Amino acid sequence: MGLVCFGAGTVFAVTAINEAGTVDTPAERIVATGRGLRFPIDPFPRCTVFNNFGGNSRVHGSGGHQGVDIGAGFRQEVYAVADGVLVERLENTGAAGLGWRLIAHTGDQYRYYHLDGFADDVAAGDAVVAGQLIGYVGDTGNATPGGWHLHFEVRPGPQPRFGSASPVDPVPLLDIPSVCTVYPK
Repeated sequence: MGLVCFGAGTVFAVTAINEAGTVDTPAERIVATGRGLRFPIDPFPRCTVFNNFGGNSRVHGSGGHQGVDIGAGFRQEVYAVADGVLVERLENTGAAGLGWRLIAHTGDQYRYYHLDGFADDVAAGDAVVAGQLIGYVGDTGNATPGGWHLHFEVRPGPQPRFGSASPVDPVPLLDIPSVCTVYPK
């Protein structure tokens, strides 16, 4: 079965097509308002936003979870949320696992952790555009094996290249597609 996407902007439909080329299910409308930060993953086949900013962190302890975890299927696509530069490629050397640090042209920094792999056509130092494929969801670093998710952080800028600007809760900033479950609400 394949998925075919139609539409423009932030409202589109997804239709399941079977091997014979006929429609298995009617089109499902996915609504993203366009009033927030671009969502960092493809919401299919799974999208659960765990509203856990400031929760417990294995690295930073109680109250130290510096991002939001977005549950997904293994190797779901991960995208740049803004135009900017991929300033650091993390190579599975610590709790973050495989990941990227992206600095937007505005100076805001976005961090993507626990990836399974990187898009073939991007490297550290590359300029990227919002919506460009940069990697795939995984469970590297200190993620639970089989607990595929993207740990996503937002750190407002401008700031030094690897500055330690305080993170902010990404959930109210994200344009979360209507097919995603947010837990807890």
